[in-house]
Amino acid sequence: MAGSVDKLLRTAQTQAKSGAFREAEATYRELLARFPANKRAQAGLAELAATVANAVGREPPRQLIGQLFALKRAGRDRDMVALVRKARMQFPRSLALLEIHANGLSALNDREGAAALYRELTKLNPLNPDYFGNLGNELMLLGKYDEAEDAYERILELQPTNPVALNNLGNVKNRLEFNKEALDHYEAAVKAAPNYVEARLNLAETLLSYGDVAKAGQQVEEVLKIDPGNLYARTKGAIVTARMGDKEASREQIEAVLAIEPHFGPALKVKAGNHTFVKDDPFFGVMDVALQDPTIVGKDRANLEFTLGRARNDLDEPEAAFAHFARGNAIRKELVGYHISKDEKLFAEIKAGFAEPRPALPAETGQGPDPIFILGMPRSGTTLVEQIVTAHPMVAPGGELTDLGTGLRRFDWADPNGLQEIGPELRASYRETLKSLAGDKPYVTDKMPLNFRFIGVIKVLFPDAKIINLHRDPRAVLWSIYHHNFASDGNAYAHDLDDLVDYWHLYKDMMAHWNALYPGQIFDLKYEALTEDPDTVIRSLIDYLGLPWDEACLRPQDNKRVAKTASREQVKKPIYKGSSNAWQKYRPFVEKAFSRLDVWTDA
Repeated sequence: MAGSVDKLLRTAQTQAKSGAFREAEATYRELLARFPANKRAQAGLAELAATVANAVGREPPRQLIGQLFALKRAGRDRDMVALVRKARMQFPRSLALLEIHANGLSALNDREGAAALYRELTKLNPLNPDYFGNLGNELMLLGKYDEAEDAYERILELQPTNPVALNNLGNVKNRLEFNKEALDHYEAAVKAAPNYVEARLNLAETLLSYGDVAKAGQQVEEVLKIDPGNLYARTKGAIVTARMGDKEASREQIEAVLAIEPHFGPALKVKAGNHTFVKDDPFFGVMDVALQDPTIVGKDRANLEFTLGRARNDLDEPEAAFAHFARGNAIRKELVGYHISKDEKLFAEIKAGFAEPRPALPAETGQGPDPIFILGMPRSGTTLVEQIVTAHPMVAPGGELTDLGTGLRRFDWADPNGLQEIGPELRASYRETLKSLAGDKPYVTDKMPLNFRFIGVIKVLFPDAKIINLHRDPRAVLWSIYHHNFASDGNAYAHDLDDLVDYWHLYKDMMAHWNALYPGQIFDLKYEALTEDPDTVIRSLIDYLGLPWDEACLRPQDNKRVAKTASREQVKKPIYKGSSNAWQKYRPFVEKAFSRLDVWTDA
């Protein structure tokens, strides 16, 4: 045993002396994984970190560093960047100057430039977690969530319980709508640092999205013990109070927050959301003044724009409403950094990977419950159809499950054997999710709309699964998406009308591909037909699912199972006609983009 330890130590030391720092680190960590208390390995790893930090290059005099910091303190970031750029010509491998340069570019909102320099820092010193943290933060702002995740994961390799990295990983998962994984990371961050306010607030928000109001309230209470004046926590507490049923107390809590900070964006959003606007409402003036406040930026500003847009829409003022929706979407598009080419590339890769059907996995033993997939474009009626299907006593609601999206996020679609390799584990994990939701029901719905991208995978994992694809007038769908303020960034294409039209064409092309590959195996449900003749369409749907008829399916509004999506209020109403016409009063503002839709084919 001692010989094995000595051999690994000698290997690590040799690697370090030759400059193979990553390899040396890996060897030390391999040794510590087997013998966590080995003091020689611990000392070797610490010495390695110091060696890496000192081996990079000659550093500038302290006077120059002081001059750069003075410019920073004076708010002269542009002058600081100009000076540090010159200094780096003289000291090209200085870590200190490189870091100052990266920080300066970040302060000037040059995200690409800052990310490039932080990436260079991580290569020069791969043992410094701060460099990876800064890199991850810039990548998040660029909307490069996969790369940001890699950066934060590297921090956890160096420091497995780093609370900031755990919290930031939760943010990545939330942006991608992988809420269960986000919840796990936020809980780990709070466990690692119980006084970490930001992580507790993020945990509370995620718990609210799951409908776990009591636990969310507990997190808010803990934050207020740590920081009694925290306005975010007090606002979140008002939301919890309202969700618990005490609307009046919630209103008082929000007013108390606004008495302290009249332009506090999150509180204004809550107040406006609960306010019934009327013509010439003085609260419009309050909101308009808040929008003049330059400190309200980013998501907070977008939230106010969407709130005002909804209010103007309710008052039948389409021109004013559209202006707010357009500004809110422009902010959100800038925040996510979306370009349609990203999805064009993904869709092309998926189609190429499924030029023909791939073989199904071998049958499972002891399988069940079985999934029912409800998919299509968001806002196309998936929530209503889930309410119809889960009104049946044999079907449990799953909501929008993220399992497939999570499991396939980095899948190589060109790998012909890839699904045979990852498929069994992905299927087993998905089955466990279904079991946790099923109760005693043999079927569970998954109404994640964007699963339409993965129908080929579904047929490999669950060859007999029932798949329902929602069709709806594309103008109604795209307008409904555009004027909705989504909680996460999972629908990044939603913030530009031209992007939306392009994405619709990608969806239509993908569905044509799947229908050609799996003819007669996908139930195409037309939303307008459902609202015109619900009895006929619903009976046909239940027959496709192979379920015995149950009259409850005709009364989805009586289904008490809670819908946790943006459409939850609509599904409390009986099925009604005309909901696809709401876009028409915005025709002057959308007709240029919508002219590229083949409406007669798509409707």
